[in-house]
Amino acid sequence: MLTLHLILLQLPSGRISLLLGWGKQKQGIVTDLLRRIDGVYNPSSYLSPPVSPDPYPMEEPTAAGPDWSKLPPDVLTTVLGDLEFPDLFRAADVCTAWRATARALRRLGIYSRPQTPCLLYTTAAAGPRAAELFSLADKKAYRARLPDPPIGERNIIGSSYGWLVTADARSELHLLNPATGEQVALPSVATIEQVSPILDRQGNLERYHLSLHGDDPQPYGVDELRGVLYLKAVLSCDPALGDCTVVLIHNPYRDLSFARVGDDKWHWIPSAPREPPRYSDCIFGDDGALYAMDLLGGMYRYAIQGSCATRDMIFKETSPFVAYNGYLSKTSCGSVLQIWRVKRKTRGEQEEMHTVDIEVYMTDLDKQQIVRVRTLGDYALFIGHNYTCCLSTQDYPGLLRNHVYFTDDDEYWLIDSKDNRRDVGILDLEDLSATDVVSPQPWLNWPIPVWITPSFNKIHK
Repeated sequence: MLTLHLILLQLPSGRISLLLGWGKQKQGIVTDLLRRIDGVYNPSSYLSPPVSPDPYPMEEPTAAGPDWSKLPPDVLTTVLGDLEFPDLFRAADVCTAWRATARALRRLGIYSRPQTPCLLYTTAAAGPRAAELFSLADKKAYRARLPDPPIGERNIIGSSYGWLVTADARSELHLLNPATGEQVALPSVATIEQVSPILDRQGNLERYHLSLHGDDPQPYGVDELRGVLYLKAVLSCDPALGDCTVVLIHNPYRDLSFARVGDDKWHWIPSAPREPPRYSDCIFGDDGALYAMDLLGGMYRYAIQGSCATRDMIFKETSPFVAYNGYLSKTSCGSVLQIWRVKRKTRGEQEEMHTVDIEVYMTDLDKQQIVRVRTLGDYALFIGHNYTCCLSTQDYPGLLRNHVYFTDDDEYWLIDSKDNRRDVGILDLEDLSATDVVSPQPWLNWPIPVWITPSFNKIHK
């Protein structure tokens, strides 16, 4: 009988690797192996296995040392499938057999190990058609070449389950998976309730009109509309794993619209007349319903069925002021969190926005109260244009406990200040000190950096 064990391994680089092992003798093999490849692997590779001849050919096995290339295929698949992607790429450099197994895991769509979040951004060195992913697991950057339209020419408005939601120069939306290169078009912007395409005499698209709930519509250029219309997008699940719903928070009044991947139009969720909801964030619950929070802390549950959604208010508005930087999340034990972000604008040659405080509240739905949470304990929060998430640092040892990882997402700051410094960093809730994710900051100011949890699941297999 094959007995599997968990191995917690600290590599010379200081990284911690968690993997499956089997038997004392073969545990030693894998331990020696990962220590070896940790010292020789070049982290500046792309998000794909190496295609050049084996750069580190195996030495001939000796009587004292086992031949690592002869590990049983089922055992090798189990072990490599349990590694985070930086370790998987290192393993692919060991020998031909290991490289073939690593490629097969991804090609067959069976590499589904949960990944530690990465910071995705563009750089001048990578060019407009590639993005960098800075891994918080091993503190190194990896490059992904992406399909057209160039990522450097898009707006990024969402990140969920390893997929970006981007808007191109015609204000059209795409789902994009940086880890696999897959891309899916979403319904046309012209199908959003408040948007009307305006054509010239030849029938070509000239501009868009954005209605304001009964007021005169405002005209916007084809490229200009995306910066005004889209605020945030979230997904209900990984599109590669089944029926996926995309929800938009969008202007003119922070409305909600949704579409399923494969639909041909967006479905608007109307609100009461003269009472625009003005939502700041939304998440999907374990019950499949959508939960949205408005700018005053009120929370609503939406049951989406077909092209309609029914709304129930589940939590009253508790904030004494309008907060544009509010977030909604849940812990692994099911607790619902409201997060409020405090920013300060600095003056100088160029204005800069800095996050100076983050307040976290636990919601008590029964008592209709919020309770200030002074510490996250062994959890870390991720806020920005990403799906707001609260992760256990015990499950993801590369993360800092009681810290909040943040990126820029301020509506008006982003529209008016594309060339300004991006507000990206890590805030310690103990003393409210902020540190850089990586220094010096390598990213371009536009498109904005965003947190993403890489997914290697594929829609087309």
